[in-house]
Amino acid sequence: MNFRQLDYIISVDKHRNFKRAAIECDVAQSTLSKEIQRLESEFDMIIFDRSRQPVVPTLKGVDLIQKAKDIRFQQKEFVQIALRRDNEISGQINLAIAEIIAPYITPILVKHISEKYAKLEIKILELSDRRIEDFLINEEVDAAIMIAPSLTHGYYEQPLFNEDLCLYTTESHGVKDKSIQLSDINFNEIVLHEDLRDLLIRQVKTLGPQSSEFLKKNNIKYLKGNLETLKHVINMNGGTMFLPKLAVNYLSYKEKQRVFDFQDDSLKLNVSLVSTRGFEKKRIIKRLVGDLSRLF
Repeated sequence: MNFRQLDYIISVDKHRNFKRAAIECDVAQSTLSKEIQRLESEFDMIIFDRSRQPVVPTLKGVDLIQKAKDIRFQQKEFVQIALRRDNEISGQINLAIAEIIAPYITPILVKHISEKYAKLEIKILELSDRRIEDFLINEEVDAAIMIAPSLTHGYYEQPLFNEDLCLYTTESHGVKDKSIQLSDINFNEIVLHEDLRDLLIRQVKTLGPQSSEFLKKNNIKYLKGNLETLKHVINMNGGTMFLPKLAVNYLSYKEKQRVFDFQDDSLKLNVSLVSTRGFEKKRIIKRLVGDLSRLF
């Protein structure tokens, strides 16, 4: 048994396909299959049921694959501890950021890390909250900055900060003091990001049943993607959307005139950092949590 064989069974379990696993592991499919068979022969057991498509692990295979993941975590942890110097933050971390706040916190975060942690390499992915959960489950990222995490078992969630939502609109509301109530909004023109839908359903229910009816209307458009893209669409075609207050720092003077604050501050994003159960990068995660809480 060796580490490469463990990598092979982890990859096959991830893709449920020998060909795709071989591509990910950068080996010939015949090599991957032969090494897995060799591992099975060594312990006289079957890890994968090859008679089914897509291929699935056997009951014993499920336990062995999880143990293989644990072993690889511990091996990487050993290497990190052996190579790092005391009190030095170094290595690599894969960080996912919810796409509705990524454009506004990523520039600040990258600048801070490059100045404070010169030996830390960070890879950032902008994803929807739902895709982030998949990436965490598949261990494709080490941690994630999320809006409404629903993961529970085996993950650590640490609150970072609360972010107010404001209204960005090309519609005229006749409001002079730049503050607005939810009831003032023309919801016929609203473009709502998918990740905000559940959040708004929970929060507007406190304003009464009539206020929450707008979320059920057929003419409300739920879209995915970067909020900056949605903003450009509204600038050209008209409409209304919600923006995090952090976004105001990046708006032009003309765009800032289209921003309205809510009189009721109940519309907030609760931003948290969610990390995997592996200890390997705990020191880095702990430092990032402290830095993010101070930065925002």
